[in-house]
Amino acid sequence: MSNYPLFFELNGISVPVEANVEFNQDYEALSSETWPPLRFMNGSGVKQTAWSGKLRTVLTGAGWMPAGLDGLDYSATMVLKCAGPRGISSASNAITIPSARRSDTGFAPYGYAIVGGKRVDSPVGLAGNVATVTSVSGATGYGVYYYPQMTVSAQAPRTTGNLVTGDFSWSLEAEEI
Repeated sequence: MSNYPLFFELNGISVPVEANVEFNQDYEALSSETWPPLRFMNGSGVKQTAWSGKLRTVLTGAGWMPAGLDGLDYSATMVLKCAGPRGISSASNAITIPSARRSDTGFAPYGYAIVGGKRVDSPVGLAGNVATVTSVSGATGYGVYYYPQMTVSAQAPRTTGNLVTGDFSWSLEAEEI
Protein backbone atom coordinates (compact mmCIF):
# COMPACT_ATOMS: atom_id res chain seq x y z
CA MET A 1 0.00 0.00 0.00
CA SER A 2 1.23 3.47 -0.89
CA ASN A 3 1.79 6.35 1.54
CA TYR A 4 -0.41 8.48 -0.72
CA PRO A 5 -4.19 8.66 -0.50
CA LEU A 6 -5.96 6.35 -2.93
CA PHE A 7 -8.27 8.12 -5.31
CA PHE A 8 -9.49 5.17 -7.33
CA GLU A 9 -8.42 1.64 -8.10
CA LEU A 10 -8.79 -0.34 -11.30
CA ASN A 11 -8.37 -4.09 -10.84
CA GLY A 12 -6.29 -3.54 -7.70
CA ILE A 13 -4.01 -0.91 -9.26
CA SER A 14 -4.14 2.41 -7.43
CA VAL A 15 -3.16 5.63 -9.13
CA PRO A 16 -0.80 7.77 -7.01
CA VAL A 17 -1.49 11.38 -6.15
CA GLU A 18 1.26 12.59 -8.53
CA ALA A 19 -0.90 11.42 -11.46
CA ASN A 20 -4.05 12.90 -9.87
CA VAL A 21 -3.14 16.48 -9.04
CA GLU A 22 -6.24 17.36 -11.06
CA PHE A 23 -8.95 14.69 -10.98
CA ASN A 24 -12.56 14.45 -12.17
CA GLN A 25 -15.03 11.60 -12.34
CA ASP A 26 -18.26 11.93 -14.30
CA TYR A 27 -21.18 9.51 -14.14
CA GLU A 28 -23.93 8.88 -16.67
CA ALA A 29 -26.93 6.64 -16.07
CA LEU A 30 -27.33 3.96 -18.74
CA SER A 31 -30.64 2.41 -19.69
CA SER A 32 -32.58 1.06 -22.61
CA GLU A 33 -35.46 3.48 -22.82
CA THR A 34 -37.18 5.69 -25.31
CA TRP A 35 -36.48 9.40 -25.10
CA PRO A 36 -38.36 11.53 -25.71
CA PRO A 37 -41.42 9.56 -24.55
CA LEU A 38 -43.50 7.81 -27.18
CA ARG A 39 -46.76 9.68 -27.84
CA PHE A 40 -50.22 8.21 -28.25
CA MET A 41 -52.87 9.68 -30.54
CA ASN A 42 -54.39 11.59 -27.60
CA GLY A 43 -51.01 13.24 -26.82
CA SER A 44 -50.22 11.34 -23.63
CA GLY A 45 -46.70 9.98 -23.41
CA VAL A 46 -45.01 6.87 -22.10
CA LYS A 47 -41.37 5.92 -21.70
CA GLN A 48 -40.64 2.33 -22.63
CA THR A 49 -37.81 0.83 -20.58
CA ALA A 50 -36.23 -2.59 -21.10
CA TRP A 51 -33.49 -2.21 -18.46
CA SER A 52 -31.89 0.48 -16.30
CA GLY A 53 -29.58 0.94 -13.35
CA LYS A 54 -26.16 0.71 -15.00
CA LEU A 55 -23.53 3.46 -15.02
CA ARG A 56 -20.97 4.82 -17.43
CA THR A 57 -18.08 6.77 -15.94
CA VAL A 58 -15.26 8.88 -17.31
CA LEU A 59 -12.25 9.51 -15.10
CA THR A 60 -9.78 12.23 -16.05
CA GLY A 61 -6.62 13.28 -14.31
CA ALA A 62 -3.48 15.30 -14.73
CA GLY A 63 -0.22 15.43 -12.88
CA TRP A 64 3.51 14.91 -13.09
CA MET A 65 3.35 11.28 -14.23
CA PRO A 66 1.07 8.99 -16.28
CA ALA A 67 -1.67 7.03 -14.50
CA GLY A 68 0.26 3.75 -14.80
CA LEU A 69 -2.69 1.64 -16.00
CA ASP A 70 -1.17 0.40 -19.27
CA GLY A 71 -0.43 -3.14 -18.04
CA LEU A 72 -4.06 -4.13 -17.43
CA ASP A 73 -6.00 -6.53 -19.66
CA TYR A 74 -8.72 -4.31 -21.15
CA SER A 75 -10.33 -7.27 -22.95
CA ALA A 76 -11.49 -8.62 -19.56
CA THR A 77 -13.95 -7.21 -17.04
CA MET A 78 -12.40 -5.33 -14.12
CA VAL A 79 -13.33 -3.98 -10.71
CA LEU A 80 -13.36 -0.18 -10.49
CA LYS A 81 -13.32 1.37 -7.02
CA CYS A 82 -14.57 4.87 -7.74
CA ALA A 83 -13.30 8.10 -6.20
CA GLY A 84 -16.25 10.31 -7.10
CA PRO A 85 -19.17 10.00 -4.69
CA ARG A 86 -22.80 9.52 -5.74
CA GLY A 87 -25.68 10.78 -3.64
CA ILE A 88 -29.22 9.80 -2.76
CA SER A 89 -31.65 12.26 -1.15
CA SER A 90 -34.84 11.46 0.73
CA ALA A 91 -37.48 12.96 2.97
CA SER A 92 -36.70 10.10 5.37
CA ASN A 93 -33.46 9.65 7.29
CA ALA A 94 -33.39 5.91 6.40
CA ILE A 95 -32.03 5.59 2.88
CA THR A 96 -31.29 2.42 0.92
CA ILE A 97 -27.96 2.67 -0.88
CA PRO A 98 -26.49 0.27 -3.47
CA SER A 99 -24.71 -2.83 -2.24
CA ALA A 100 -22.07 -2.26 -4.95
CA ARG A 101 -20.10 0.36 -3.06
CA ARG A 102 -16.64 0.79 -1.60
CA SER A 103 -16.12 -0.37 1.97
CA ASP A 104 -12.38 0.23 2.27
CA THR A 105 -10.91 2.74 4.72
CA GLY A 106 -11.65 6.35 3.86
CA PHE A 107 -14.59 5.57 1.60
CA ALA A 108 -17.44 4.90 4.03
CA PRO A 109 -20.84 6.44 3.22
CA TYR A 110 -21.50 9.80 4.87
CA GLY A 111 -24.71 11.68 5.48
CA TYR A 112 -26.27 15.06 5.84
CA ALA A 113 -29.52 16.78 6.73
CA ILE A 114 -31.11 19.76 4.99
CA VAL A 115 -31.86 22.47 7.56
CA GLY A 116 -33.03 25.88 6.40
CA GLY A 117 -32.08 24.99 2.83
CA LYS A 118 -28.47 24.20 3.79
CA ARG A 119 -26.53 20.97 4.15
CA VAL A 120 -25.59 19.98 7.72
CA ASP A 121 -23.30 16.96 8.12
CA SER A 122 -24.78 14.18 10.22
CA PRO A 123 -23.41 10.73 11.19
CA VAL A 124 -24.61 7.61 9.38
CA GLY A 125 -25.27 4.14 10.76
CA LEU A 126 -25.32 1.20 8.34
CA ALA A 127 -27.45 -1.93 8.64
CA GLY A 128 -26.93 -3.91 5.44
CA ASN A 129 -27.77 -1.51 2.61
CA VAL A 130 -29.83 0.88 4.74
CA ALA A 131 -27.99 4.02 5.79
CA THR A 132 -29.68 5.78 8.68
CA VAL A 133 -28.69 9.42 9.02
CA THR A 134 -28.84 10.73 12.59
CA SER A 135 -31.94 12.92 12.94
CA VAL A 136 -31.35 16.66 13.04
CA SER A 137 -33.86 19.10 14.55
CA GLY A 138 -35.63 21.14 11.86
CA ALA A 139 -34.44 18.95 8.98
CA THR A 140 -36.64 18.89 5.89
CA GLY A 141 -34.69 16.13 4.16
CA TYR A 142 -31.68 13.85 4.36
CA GLY A 143 -29.07 12.45 2.03
CA VAL A 144 -26.23 9.96 1.84
CA TYR A 145 -23.11 10.00 -0.31
CA TYR A 146 -21.41 6.71 -1.16
CA TYR A 147 -18.54 5.63 -3.42
CA PRO A 148 -19.49 3.08 -6.11
CA GLN A 149 -17.56 -0.11 -6.70
CA MET A 150 -18.43 -1.51 -10.11
CA THR A 151 -17.57 -4.42 -12.34
CA VAL A 152 -16.77 -2.72 -15.63
CA SER A 153 -15.56 -3.04 -19.15
CA ALA A 154 -13.01 -0.28 -19.72
CA GLN A 155 -11.01 1.19 -22.56
CA ALA A 156 -7.27 1.62 -22.16
CA PRO A 157 -6.62 5.18 -21.00
CA ARG A 158 -5.66 7.93 -23.40
CA THR A 159 -2.53 9.69 -22.16
CA THR A 160 -0.93 12.95 -23.24
CA GLY A 161 2.48 14.03 -22.01
CA ASN A 162 4.27 17.34 -22.33
CA LEU A 163 7.94 16.44 -22.13
CA VAL A 164 9.04 20.07 -21.81
CA THR A 165 6.97 20.82 -18.69
CA GLY A 166 6.75 17.25 -17.37
CA ASP A 167 2.94 17.40 -17.23
CA PHE A 168 0.74 14.43 -18.12
CA SER A 169 -3.01 14.11 -18.58
CA TRP A 170 -5.08 10.99 -19.02
CA SER A 171 -8.67 9.87 -19.53
CA LEU A 172 -10.32 6.51 -18.80
CA GLU A 173 -13.82 5.42 -19.86
CA ALA A 174 -15.68 2.49 -18.31
CA GLU A 175 -19.19 1.03 -18.38
CA GLU A 176 -20.77 -1.13 -15.72
CA ILE A 177 -21.37 -4.70 -16.88
